[in-house]
Amino acid sequence: MRKIILSILGLLIIVASVFIAKMIIDSKSNSRPRVEKVVKTVFTEKVQNGIVPIMVPANGNLMAKSRMELYSEVQGVFRGTTKLFRPGQIYRRGESIIRIDAAEYAANVQSAKSNLYNQLTSIMPDLRLDYPELFPKWQAYLNGFDMAKATPQLPEMSTEKEKFFISGRGILTT
Repeated sequence: MRKIILSILGLLIIVASVFIAKMIIDSKSNSRPRVEKVVKTVFTEKVQNGIVPIMVPANGNLMAKSRMELYSEVQGVFRGTTKLFRPGQIYRRGESIIRIDAAEYAANVQSAKSNLYNQLTSIMPDLRLDYPELFPKWQAYLNGFDMAKATPQLPEMSTEKEKFFISGRGILTT
């Protein structure tokens, strides 16, 4: 008995859902609403050709069209000029942009020259005893070495023994 009641109840639910679905489908209308034509009023003016000034107000950071990167070829301490060295500063042709005090760099160069001269001087006795044929060439180089001028190029090393001796004493790295 119970099975019969449940099966009839299930059948009624299915039939009711089919009728409700059919009613929902039939109630859907596919007609589109009519669009009313709207006439807009437009104001016109006669054109007069002429110059129109363009003014664009803007805020923010400005980037230069032609940017330059500056690199210092010497080391030293930055010295100020009459103009501040900042982005956006205008400089004229031939005007000094920055000044660098290269005294410290020059002192380092002089120190390196002095170290080279001292190392050359320290190997001269060994050259005289071990390699007497090489001694005159290096003695002439040492005599022509001037601390106030640019460092002359080292004499050309003709033999492997000479190369090993000179590089072993740290002359080439100085």
